[in-house]
Amino acid sequence: MKRRTILKTALLSVLMCTSMWASQASADDKAVSLALPFDVESWDPTARVIPQATSLYKTVFDQPLEYDADNKLQPGVVKEYNWIGDDGLTLELILRDDVYFHNGDKLTSEDIKFTFMDHPKSDKSIQLGYIWWMVTAIDTPEPTKAVFHFSQPFVTAPEYLGFASSFILPKKYIEKVGMEEFLKNPVGSGPYKLVSYQRNSRMVLEAFDKYWGGVPEIKKLTIQVIPTSTSRVSAVQSGQVDLAYALPIREAVRLDKLPQVTSSLTSTVDTYLIHMVNKGALKDKNVRLAMHYAINKSAISRALLNGLAEPLSTANPPGTPAYDADYEFDYSPEKAKEYLAKSGYSVDNPVTFKFLATNGVHPMDNQMARAIVQMWKKVGINAELETIDFGKYFQEVAAGTLDGPALWLWNNSTGDPELYTGSYLNADTMFSVWRSEEVMKKLRPLLAQTDYDKRMEEYKEFNRWVVEQGFTIPLMEGVSSVAHDKDLNYVPYRNGWILPAKW
Repeated sequence: MKRRTILKTALLSVLMCTSMWASQASADDKAVSLALPFDVESWDPTARVIPQATSLYKTVFDQPLEYDADNKLQPGVVKEYNWIGDDGLTLELILRDDVYFHNGDKLTSEDIKFTFMDHPKSDKSIQLGYIWWMVTAIDTPEPTKAVFHFSQPFVTAPEYLGFASSFILPKKYIEKVGMEEFLKNPVGSGPYKLVSYQRNSRMVLEAFDKYWGGVPEIKKLTIQVIPTSTSRVSAVQSGQVDLAYALPIREAVRLDKLPQVTSSLTSTVDTYLIHMVNKGALKDKNVRLAMHYAINKSAISRALLNGLAEPLSTANPPGTPAYDADYEFDYSPEKAKEYLAKSGYSVDNPVTFKFLATNGVHPMDNQMARAIVQMWKKVGINAELETIDFGKYFQEVAAGTLDGPALWLWNNSTGDPELYTGSYLNADTMFSVWRSEEVMKKLRPLLAQTDYDKRMEEYKEFNRWVVEQGFTIPLMEGVSSVAHDKDLNYVPYRNGWILPAKW
């Protein structure tokens, strides 16, 4: 197994930044307002695994490890990690000694144990436990040392420590006031303290003066929840907010021409894809492959995403470990018609099914779905487009009740292949839409592969196979579409996160 220990030079860099930020603490207070399309579902950040809410939670809570703007894993509350042995069963974490929760309690290894073991085991509905279910014990020999023991190899544990609801909870505070009070008055160790909150409307936060990473330059932060993209556009254009996220690309380009607004359009490691369901017409492999062959991904990227999104043939986008530059799945309406004909379908006798997509949650999501519907119609696929609510989507996926394929922007802040196909095709997880033993027979050995280089190569093979079987349709890279006041020092992240504490 490839041993990975975060270099001390990276820690030195963090300490230097801490000193620099501390020197700015006397600067005039700075207030910033943001417009985002979604809210948190709960102030227990471990309760639901909703990657889209990561940016919101990271204002108040810390994760053990961090990803930088280039999507490289970095020290955080955990300054170093080490695998004990080569079997992927024991992971040692070394914590910083200067991390405090907002109520003044010091963060220790007991909080790590509470978050990743005690809390999810005491409440089976906590979805963080669905990821860390193989934890058998967490030793806390010192306040700054935690040792995880797993029942089976968990080779991506470090990656998960910086992703997917891995936010550290304050054990003492929760045990003192109870979970109900914690949800009303959440306490974390993150860069901001929550001052006020109105569900699905707004939250007001203020900089935490004892934050281990240095006091943020932005002292007061207001986040407005504005679900519709047109309203977010109006808010940033009028100066009601300083930054608006997930805007239609054309609107972002237009806003960039205004004197006091600038736009940031960047590709991300998130990926647009079509989640397939193994029910109804999609049980037919011919139909699944026809769906894929009929989609002109390059045309969609040019028309809707300003040509920024690289079309994908397999799950991993460029710049990630298992990106497969040598494989290409053709755009071919002719092949689509041939596959449909094998099952008796044609333009005059189309196959019909429901097609689900969000509207305004991600840049051009519904417009992309409509474009795909038109491409399918030309070859003999009649897809009935239905808008699905953001929250309802997660509920139906977890319950296995999604009744049609769905266009989705898959969030994987780590770039690791296990968190692409290794998650959304893993029938043992709550994230999987396509669930079949045929897939699991090939996937299970990958989940236990402790040799890093072999794991990457084997995932490339697996990713080709699932595409050729039609179990998933990768479309293109994600795009972060942001417009903001020109005086705001916005920093885009490769994983699409919005992190005001870093501006």
